[in-house]
Amino acid sequence: MTGAQRSPLADHVADAVALLAAVRATEPVALDGRAVGRVAARPLRSHVDVPGVDNSQMDGFAVASADLAGPGAAVTLPLGPTIAAGDAPGRLGPGQARPIMTGAPLPDGADLVVPVEESAQGRFGTGGAGAEGGGTSAGGPDAAHGTDPATVTLTPADAAPGRFVRRRGSDTHRGDTVLREGQMLTPARIAHLAACGLSEVEVGAPVRVVVLSTGSEVRGPSGAEPAPGTLHDANGPGLAAALTEAGAEVVHRGAVPDDATLLLERLRDEVLAHDADLIVTSGGVSMGAFEVVRHAAELPGTTLAFPTLAMQPGGPQGIGTLEVDGRRVPWLAFPGNPVSALLSCELIARPALGAPPRRRLRLPVRLETEEPSPAQLEQYRRARVLPSGQVRLVGGASSHLIGGYAAADALAIVPVGAAVVRDGDLLETLLIPGGDS
Repeated sequence: MTGAQRSPLADHVADAVALLAAVRATEPVALDGRAVGRVAARPLRSHVDVPGVDNSQMDGFAVASADLAGPGAAVTLPLGPTIAAGDAPGRLGPGQARPIMTGAPLPDGADLVVPVEESAQGRFGTGGAGAEGGGTSAGGPDAAHGTDPATVTLTPADAAPGRFVRRRGSDTHRGDTVLREGQMLTPARIAHLAACGLSEVEVGAPVRVVVLSTGSEVRGPSGAEPAPGTLHDANGPGLAAALTEAGAEVVHRGAVPDDATLLLERLRDEVLAHDADLIVTSGGVSMGAFEVVRHAAELPGTTLAFPTLAMQPGGPQGIGTLEVDGRRVPWLAFPGNPVSALLSCELIARPALGAPPRRRLRLPVRLETEEPSPAQLEQYRRARVLPSGQVRLVGGASSHLIGGYAAADALAIVPVGAAVVRDGDLLETLLIPGGDS
């Protein structure tokens, strides 16, 4: 098939997204360990300012900058009650210093915090902190040092207003968007949402997937060397793992020989048994004599198209539906070579399932010799990102070399029109899990 007859990958991805739109649902999940790795289905805004009040960044003394003589100049101030985290802020009396703990609210009238290390004693007194409204405080030098416990002498290194004060809303303002649709929930994002007063989030519900590898040569794991002409099924485990990482729930995985009637029977049985939302198969979509998915498309109940994409590997594809008990179940049919199958899942199934997009960087490629590339196709080469910020190709370009894919942590994209890749060429690079990570 010539390059002019090939379909753009972007168009096929859009078709897959539209196909799966009807089976993608949402569900609420609490902001705890169950939310990690889930994908936000709608944006969220903060309910509060974070921090909610001006508060102290240090253990020290809340003071007014007007009451200090300046940096490096000592001043003795009477002590007011100590402010601990969780206390009401209260007020700072005229010409007063108040002991304040990290995270405690700044009292009205104070505009900076002098660290306790910059007091004459260098620490808080041993008699315990005084409470709001209660006489003298032991927050200053104690009687054992022969000084007035009701005062403190401060020699600030800096007397500028705002010193060691965390301002209200300096992290997040009430109403700020704190989670966007399509973002993955990480431990840090969960903590941020909780700090913003949120307790649950709407996420994408897992799409239930049946995965079948096709081919009479395919065998399940046995621990023994496969018979001549047969091979161990790499696609089933690989696709199941990739779909799970993309947020799907794989409800069945198996293999079926090159028998179109049997393939459809197995698919219908598994979809009904597991109430599946999506079918993913590998193999049987190319131009050979035993392309079982193509043959199945000629049987009643199937609606499948077989575009050939302008990409390598993974050009032959199938997309459509299978009628199961009166409903149309989406079907993504991928090529049979293991790299083609996994790459198809990465580039087509992931966005269709609503998984967050991978990071993309433009990186210089490091090569010892030039590498050819089909000029009419967008080629995806397995690669490793180097500490130098370059990207190095690993393994060959062939779609059966799964070992090279396993060693990769990136896919270097050689664009249409490039017949050769040279050392130093800048390539768009898709970062994927793998390699030594």
